[in-house]
Amino acid sequence: MISSTQSKLPVIDLSLKNLNLNSSSWVTKCGEVRRALEEYGAFIAIYDGVSRELRNAIFLASQELFDLPTQVKALNVVDTPYSGYIGQQPMVPLYESLGIEDVTTKERAESFTKLMWPYGNQSFCESVLMYSKAIAELDQIVMKMVAKSYAIEEHYESIRGSTTYLLKPTKYLSAQGNDKILGLLPHSDKSFMTYLHQNEVNGLEIRAKDGKWIEVEYPPSSFVVMAGDALMVTNTL
Repeated sequence: MISSTQSKLPVIDLSLKNLNLNSSSWVTKCGEVRRALEEYGAFIAIYDGVSRELRNAIFLASQELFDLPTQVKALNVVDTPYSGYIGQQPMVPLYESLGIEDVTTKERAESFTKLMWPYGNQSFCESVLMYSKAIAELDQIVMKMVAKSYAIEEHYESIRGSTTYLLKPTKYLSAQGNDKILGLLPHSDKSFMTYLHQNEVNGLEIRAKDGKWIEVEYPPSSFVVMAGDALMVTNTL
């Protein structure tokens, strides 16, 4: 059931234990996902596919990553725009991120880990791989729901077959004083879907259709699901 107010994103329960693809409630929930994405471009998903232990492990792994020297992190150079190392930039001095491409494959997770830690970091590699596969499962659920709602289920498998996943650990430094400072400039993502998981620090704002900004607050067990530019374009065709 969607619950929302004028100043809040819709909240939709996508817990695995409550999903039944053969039930009438599945059809209803598919409609809720569609309306949320059409109205807000995003919603908050309650999802139990990531255990507390895995959540703690991935944030610990992220901290290990950002604690590396800048010259090591800068080794993460990729061809895809905004997917390599980003940091130390005057326009966004509080922002730092690294992208791990094709992260649901063991080979790419191991390759990235070896790049950052030439002598290995097995716990980092395992945490990244397990977490990414769990979020990929959430993405497959959401995309099934979108396909069902738009009656384009016959295209779902082709979309899934061409999908690759990018994990993008992101860090925002604390600003001095009480003034609000942008960690990242207003933007939209170029992907199909984006899934945001925060470490108990709020700061995300999403612009509604009326131009007003919604300050997003969500608990650790939830994810912000955002439609990217690719999905928006697909929906207008």
